[in-house]
Amino acid sequence: MGEAPEQAAQALVDNAHSLMDQRQYEEALALMGQLFQRFGSSSAQAVQVQVARAFIGKAITLGQLERFEDSLASCNEALRLFAASTDTKLRELTSKVLIHKAHALMNLGQSEAAVPLCDEVLQRHDGADEAGLAQVMAGALLAKADALGELNRLDEGLPLYDEVFRRFAGASDVVLRYHAALALLSKAIFLRLSNRPREALSCYETLMDHFRGASDARLRDMVTAAQEGLGRTLEMLKSAEVELASVEQVLRDHSESREHAAREKVAQALLAKAEVLRQQHRSEEMLSVFDEVLRRFDKASEPALRDAVAEAILYKGVVLGNLKQTPEALAFYEAMIPRYGGPSEPVLVRARMAKSLAYKAVFLGRMDRREEEVAAFDELDRRYGGDTEPEVREEVARGLACKGEILWKLNRLEESLAAYEEVARRYHGAPEASVRERVAEALNDAGVVLIFEAKRCWVQKRDQALAFLERASAKIAASLERQPRGPTALWNAGYIAFLQGKRDQARSLLAESLQLGGEQQRSRGLQGGALSPIPEDEELRALVGSL
Repeated sequence: MGEAPEQAAQALVDNAHSLMDQRQYEEALALMGQLFQRFGSSSAQAVQVQVARAFIGKAITLGQLERFEDSLASCNEALRLFAASTDTKLRELTSKVLIHKAHALMNLGQSEAAVPLCDEVLQRHDGADEAGLAQVMAGALLAKADALGELNRLDEGLPLYDEVFRRFAGASDVVLRYHAALALLSKAIFLRLSNRPREALSCYETLMDHFRGASDARLRDMVTAAQEGLGRTLEMLKSAEVELASVEQVLRDHSESREHAAREKVAQALLAKAEVLRQQHRSEEMLSVFDEVLRRFDKASEPALRDAVAEAILYKGVVLGNLKQTPEALAFYEAMIPRYGGPSEPVLVRARMAKSLAYKAVFLGRMDRREEEVAAFDELDRRYGGDTEPEVREEVARGLACKGEILWKLNRLEESLAAYEEVARRYHGAPEASVRERVAEALNDAGVVLIFEAKRCWVQKRDQALAFLERASAKIAASLERQPRGPTALWNAGYIAFLQGKRDQARSLLAESLQLGGEQQRSRGLQGGALSPIPEDEELRALVGSL
């Protein structure tokens, strides 16, 4: 009797995994290719489990070879074959496929699209206590934390690393303990790269204390990596202290001088000190430095010193906001902006005050003071709407677009559209590329607002909805005239065509959008459509899934 198909398939996968462990990646891929050829079309669940294992192995191997597009394609093929399965083992394996797809997307610079994949895994197995699923949950938590770190959303990602360590550091399964160690190492690396060395040191030390003396080779490797990271972090701290010492020397040499050149050196040294402190997330000390700049130079008339004060004003407000001291940040801006917000100030001062007004508006929105938020953007336009400097014009254009979004959220549709239209009217011929980009974005945003209005009345007032879509189409077309390869605008144009029944045109536009924006655009587009769902959205998801 010949070998049973499931045993033959398992042998091929196991041998391929052994080759992967030996870093014989091409040989491993060849074995998995044999498996797909022999068993890829099998309907037997035991064989399908081995095929799914092979797809995971292929995705990992291609990732090791830095063939990330191919790795992503392998994951997508596995999901196409097995995502609908109700078999317990296949569901576990497809969850692992989703995790590896998330890693492929991160390696392709599409971390935003990776996050919802991890969320899908976590939601799918929430509360599950099966032993095999613990590794899946740990992997999904780690992948999501990594993706959030790549997106600079550390406040969301760091607690996920903590959760992995808390849940799995004491596990009997060595793979789970490895995940726990990896969580601490990854957290430490992100903290070090984000210039938070003291917090990174704590992570490295915890990892070494917890896993020192481990018998498993991978855990010993984690400890070695932590020791190396600890050394680099201590060097970083030493370098920062040297830089601070150099700044302090400048301050000692010139702080008492009344000469203009010396005063300017002091101002720049103080701002340099604040930057070093920012890099190390020493926020309270930064605030003290900004206060020192204000104390010394608030009444100065020299342009360079007024610019230094304006920089201190801008970033003191930002730091207070980051520390969740929003009322204090608002009060500070309200006191200082009128004193430095005049039209005759140097251009850098005007640009910093324009940014300060934008932050003031954001802080008002954070406190749900929406009408005052609109008023703050109006003040930004009133003070600087006629400015000719590119740095200032870009802030005004951004402020008008933000105002449009807020007005729409306040159910003031026509005022919202007027704000977006004002960006296009005022800056359509701007010589600066950055300002022209704001025009294209504002027109696209106006189109999005109209799409949502159409969806709101889609079921009960179809004629009105179609009229909104016509208006939206005009806005999106105007945006694409300015940025023909804008993936978001192309997606929106495709979505409008889809709802208008122009299926071929929709397919073409959506395909072009995905070609330019990749999986990140696919994820963003589908998430946006889900905010105000209509029955037709399911058909759209199927269409997008086929592209």
